[in-house]
Amino acid sequence: MTAPGDFMDARLRKAADYLLPRRHMREIHPAQLGTDILPILFIVDIERGLDGTSLKLRYMGTALDATFKRSLTGRRLEEFIHGPRGADVMQGFRAAADERSAFWMRQIVQIKDDVPRFVEGVAIYLEPERLYGALAVGTLADRSLHTSFEIVQLERAIAVAAI
Repeated sequence: MTAPGDFMDARLRKAADYLLPRRHMREIHPAQLGTDILPILFIVDIERGLDGTSLKLRYMGTALDATFKRSLTGRRLEEFIHGPRGADVMQGFRAAADERSAFWMRQIVQIKDDVPRFVEGVAIYLEPERLYGALAVGTLADRSLHTSFEIVQLERAIAVAAI
C-alpha cells in the first residue's frame, strides 16, 4: 500500500490494508475487519444519474454516530460535509467514485481558542458502485498546529492480504 507516512492512524491502516486488495463488496467479511474497525467503518452508495454522481451513506459505524451525535445513515454526503475545506473533501470522495480509486485524507481544524480537531479517513472503491472506508475523529494536544488539509491517492494492492 502506498501510505501517507507512518502517521496514518493504525485503525485506518488496518482497514485500508484489508480493503485495498479487494475489488467487489462480496469479498468483504465484517468479522475479518475486527471489533476495532467496525465502529469506525462507513459504506457509501454511489448513485449515478443524468444530473451527476450522488454519494449516499449506506452505513456508519456506532463510533461515528456518537462522534456526529446522530445517525447519518441514509443521508447524502453533501448534506453534512461542510466547513472551510468541505469542497475539497467532497472532491476527494467524488474522484474516488468517478475514478474507481482509493484515498487517505486528513483535515485539521481549529475553531477560535479551542484545541485543534482532526478528521482522518480512508475510502476505497468497490464494485458494485460503493465506497468502503473508515474514519477517525479526535482532538490534538498540540495547540500550535494550524488548519490543514491533505489527500493522498492510495495504490490498489494486487493480491489479497491477510488481516
